[in-house]
Amino acid sequence: MDEVIYKARKFTLVRRAREVGGRIVWGEYLVHPGAVAVLALTGGKAVLVRQFRPALKSWTIEIPAGTLDGGESPEEAAVREMIEETGYKPLRLTPLLDFYPSPGISNELIRIFYADELEYVGIGRRDPGEIDMEVLLKEPGEVLRAIISGEVKDSKTIIAFLAAKEKGLL
Repeated sequence: MDEVIYKARKFTLVRRAREVGGRIVWGEYLVHPGAVAVLALTGGKAVLVRQFRPALKSWTIEIPAGTLDGGESPEEAAVREMIEETGYKPLRLTPLLDFYPSPGISNELIRIFYADELEYVGIGRRDPGEIDMEVLLKEPGEVLRAIISGEVKDSKTIIAFLAAKEKGLL
């Protein structure tokens, strides 16, 4: 049984009951439509974005990513997000892995794709909070070193690079 506490643009906060050992236990959770992320390479360099994250009150370096829009497939969302955030259109997407970034509080599933065939089509229409986003092209080894040093702290970026390295894609 779910009780909607708050409905936002990208998630819904619900209060949910479940039975544990004969008792009803309540918890609050974020219901999320899911998200996608793309580890993309062009000319051997990783396509990243530097963006301000209000929740952190700081800038992050991440792979392009975003929330699924209603009725949109993960592949469609990945192409849309790549164009909106970087101007690059993936010509082919290969599933890399799926993961739950915060399973203790949310059902959000992030699907990560790998793309190494890109066409530059120009930056798409960004959300107002992404206007100052910066596109970065970095050597994969440089990004891996930034992950290990702690400069890159974004979980989807860390997971994507380590998985791609393990699978021999980097």
